[in-house]
Amino acid sequence: MNIYKTETIGFCFGVERAVNAVYKILQNEKFDGKKIFTWGELIHNPDIVRELAEKGVYATENIDDINEGDVVVIRSHGVPKAVSDALEAKKAVVFDETCPKVKKIHKIATNAKNLIIAGNIEHPEVKGIVGNCEKKFYVAKDIDELKKIVHNIYDTEDTYTFVSQTTFSVKAFEKMKEFLSQYENITVENTVCHSTEERQKQVRDLAQNVDMFIVVGGKGSSNTKKLYDIASEYCEALHIESVKELPYYIKKYKKIGLSSGASTPARAVEEVIFNMISEIDNKDVIEQDVDFIEALEESLKTIRNGQRVKGIISAINGTEVQVDLGVKYSGIIPTAEFADDEAPKIGDEIEAFVVKVTDSEGTAQLSKKHLDMAKGLEKITEAYEQKTVLTGKVSEVVKGGVIISVNGVRVFVPASQATLKKDEELEPLKNTEVQFRIIEVDDSNSRRKRVIGSIRSVLREARQAEVENFWNSLEEGKKYDGVVKSLTAFGAFVDIGGVDGLVHISDMTWTRVKNPAELVSVGEKVSVIVKSFDKEKKRISLTMKNPEENPWDILKANYSADDVVEATVVKLMPYGAFVNVIPGIDGLVHISQISKERLAKVADALTVGQKVKAKITDIDFEAQKINLSIKAAAEEAAEEVSEEE
Repeated sequence: MNIYKTETIGFCFGVERAVNAVYKILQNEKFDGKKIFTWGELIHNPDIVRELAEKGVYATENIDDINEGDVVVIRSHGVPKAVSDALEAKKAVVFDETCPKVKKIHKIATNAKNLIIAGNIEHPEVKGIVGNCEKKFYVAKDIDELKKIVHNIYDTEDTYTFVSQTTFSVKAFEKMKEFLSQYENITVENTVCHSTEERQKQVRDLAQNVDMFIVVGGKGSSNTKKLYDIASEYCEALHIESVKELPYYIKKYKKIGLSSGASTPARAVEEVIFNMISEIDNKDVIEQDVDFIEALEESLKTIRNGQRVKGIISAINGTEVQVDLGVKYSGIIPTAEFADDEAPKIGDEIEAFVVKVTDSEGTAQLSKKHLDMAKGLEKITEAYEQKTVLTGKVSEVVKGGVIISVNGVRVFVPASQATLKKDEELEPLKNTEVQFRIIEVDDSNSRRKRVIGSIRSVLREARQAEVENFWNSLEEGKKYDGVVKSLTAFGAFVDIGGVDGLVHISDMTWTRVKNPAELVSVGEKVSVIVKSFDKEKKRISLTMKNPEENPWDILKANYSADDVVEATVVKLMPYGAFVNVIPGIDGLVHISQISKERLAKVADALTVGQKVKAKITDIDFEAQKINLSIKAAAEEAAEEVSEEE
């Protein structure tokens, strides 16, 4: 049996944002001793709600529970305006964590003359939308209810706006949208959350290729129930809240699909997977104008300022591109807006915003540039929610950071987020392509959205990946070309690919050295070999010694016991003298082997730097020790002279 899970699991952006906000409040000393509430259960997940209650965060929908100074977190579903007003009157400390996508629906609801909502009237998100609607509203849970509502209320002289709950079924919404297309004065606003749509698509695709599908999530979660309904269309399906509800008969299925609702933490799915693996012993788990953003979703049925339209290029002159819109107005786009794009051609279809309609002239001034920016901002917002890595060009270096242009949007990257290390020069980044991630989309300004990015976070991830790959490929005896990063009294630290290793002073050369600075300097390129390493402690021991230059190998190949060598006295000790036999090897001449006469101290016969003849009396290659005798060499020389005489 194989287990497969959808690419998207765990909290959606809005839920994660709300949950993180509560935990930040709990960690903030400013709110120690304060009563903390969420308006209604923070998410449709009993385990999380229970966990928060244990930490002193309680769910309530009773305004009488709230007193002045209490902390109240508004969940991602949002609340009716009456609740917001009541909390303000209570002088509570309010953290509004309403999902930005839900807030958008609230704004539409406030301005709509007649509002039709696709959703469940009992769902807290729908209650919040209704509570922000100042005029008439209607709620339809499916296509049949929608048809009844439209047939009962429709008036050709009136206007209507159709929206949906963010977690509404994409398939059901498309049916409703198709039905409403026959009514020209009903404007359809697609407010189904993109992440909801993507999650539903992934479940639909996977469910068609498995025998059983398990959806993990709260029983009160609307989006989780819809995922279960989708999976049920293609295969057997289960909806469980936790691993405790996993049935014993699950073993009989060969292919099992897994997904979770947007209010379910990823760990809950991982627990289910772990449990199944344990049971079956199977590990195959396998800054832009808000006006233009709003105009993106305006109706295409009329020509008015801010509308998004499509047309065919009918003529091109020196300053204008004329567009046939299929209505009485002729569209005009300045040719300057095509400067960075492929040259327009007659007959091409084009999409643009209506900037200004002039009835007297029968013309509509259009803008392609503003539409491109709005589309770009949509992509930027999506990238922010999904933490996607983007690629863009650094167009400017400004005070405090740099500007990256991507999809027609200006993204500001603060200096602290522009480079891997602090205080690095920013000018070299200009006109270069960089990878970055959106870390903030600030729409507190009513006219502009400020988009903030981070190059550093991507660089840091890449660096971490390189370091991980380095440790995985590290082997004893492996050679590296490195750079000396720093010097100490006991050795040198060398960078061998983003990771520093230590070359002890004794491993820098085969000869004796007192200070590492005698051999290398900071910034110098050196060749090193890995002696040993500890992956857990992140420590690497390196050597600069070339094995082919090992003096003991040279000694073994060229010298043996009883050979007489010319050596240099390098150190005097009470018990004898150390003499340098060959570079890198010192041997001991015991005081009794210096002279045939008895010596009171070594200095009576030898001085440092003196050249002497000494006979090798013993070599211990394993212990790397060598003993010599000056007395024996002198006696041997005397015998040779006697024989010659």
